[in-house]
Amino acid sequence: MTDPKDQALDFLSRLGSNPATAFWEDGVAATVKAILTEIGLGYQQDDFGNIIAKVAGTDSTANQLAIVAHMDHPGFEITASHPNGYIATAMGGVPPSSFEASVPVQVLLPDGTRISGTTAGKHGDDKDRQLVIKLDQPQDLEPPVSVVFDLVDFELDGEHIRMRAVDDLAGCGSILAVLSQLTAGDTPPGDVYGVFTRAEEVGLVGARLMAEVGTLPPETLVISVESSRTLPGAEMGEGPVIRVGDAGFTFTADAESVLIRARETLRERDSGFKCQRQLMSGGTCEASAFAVFGYQTTGIAFPLGNYHNGAPEGRIEAEYIHIDDYLGGVELLTEAARRVSDRANTAFRQRLREVPSDMRQRMMNTGAGMKK
Repeated sequence: MTDPKDQALDFLSRLGSNPATAFWEDGVAATVKAILTEIGLGYQQDDFGNIIAKVAGTDSTANQLAIVAHMDHPGFEITASHPNGYIATAMGGVPPSSFEASVPVQVLLPDGTRISGTTAGKHGDDKDRQLVIKLDQPQDLEPPVSVVFDLVDFELDGEHIRMRAVDDLAGCGSILAVLSQLTAGDTPPGDVYGVFTRAEEVGLVGARLMAEVGTLPPETLVISVESSRTLPGAEMGEGPVIRVGDAGFTFTADAESVLIRARETLRERDSGFKCQRQLMSGGTCEASAFAVFGYQTTGIAFPLGNYHNGAPEGRIEAEYIHIDDYLGGVELLTEAARRVSDRANTAFRQRLREVPSDMRQRMMNTGAGMKK
């Protein structure tokens, strides 16, 4: 039997071999579907190309749980030719330094072929967010074509995982690992959906459309899985972060309780289990998209270095996360799937519900005197 930790890393490595930008997620989607087939799990694709897989639960009265991540990453799209190469438009939040000259890139052809090139400086006004791409070897391209930074697909570097697109392939990999464990082990109480969305980096588009049409049942608790830049209280190597909210929303306490109860259970087994809790206000995540349409939402985040490939001093480098944060996130999400029906029994909730008898009596005694 494959070790779950090795499997989680293998899934992430396989996903990393498929560079993807918004609207060009074909390779990642194909890998997601291949892995789902391998673990014996069916899936569907909605009209927008989002992928939805489901592990059926044992209790029809239990809340459903959806774990959501996106398949795209910031990059560029070639839209027209130029005397010095091709004009490309930014797709998502690329670093400002990527508009300078001599940044190595890869142009991705529809058949998967990668063509090396470099940026040749900004094109037009800043608001257009365009630059010129020069190919190392001249070639006729038929726009539109996707472009990504020429960075490592996947690499284990000591205690870190380095990838062009940790955001959000780490989310996709962790969901696949969770689904694999749920199909091979104890069946969760409620249905668990693994959701892989498109075009998050250009405005949470896949998640917004999916939430708008109500693909998931309205009572589904939604967990967004992201990689987000480190903050005080969200430090790399200290475990996955239970995300209280993002730049736009504070998430739902009832949904978050699933993660809190899972953390408590894991710490009962291993007191050293690392997990953080923080408002991650550095950006928005797909939990907000579902929240707008009435879903109860929460999230987890992997503390991320070189967010969107922006490294110190303007360098363009691979993103990275701590291996233990990633594997801890898989543990947390797997346990959360099994704790949906137990979410009302967190230690904090129980402590608030159980007023000590001496305090109760003293309140009654002193309250009676205040009525006189």
